Amino acid sequence: MKYREVQERLRAVGVAISKRGGVIRVNYFGGFEGSAKYTTDLQEALALGLAMARPEHLPKIWLSVRPNN
Repeated sequence: MKYREVQERLRAVGVAISKRGGVIRVNYFGGFEGSAKYTTDLQEALALGLAMARPEHLPKIWLSVRPNN
């Protein structure tokens, strides 16, 4: 899997990744430094991001506010 594919997959579940040098930062969109995770492995970044996307890890406000369609 390529970086762009992982980035798009995580974006769809509310998680952002960025890369500086060989280090990948994984965090919620708008998340603070305390919730960020770091790795050098792309597969691990995907796993970390998907774990963050589970309901018990999502900010409570995301679970209580639903957009009107």
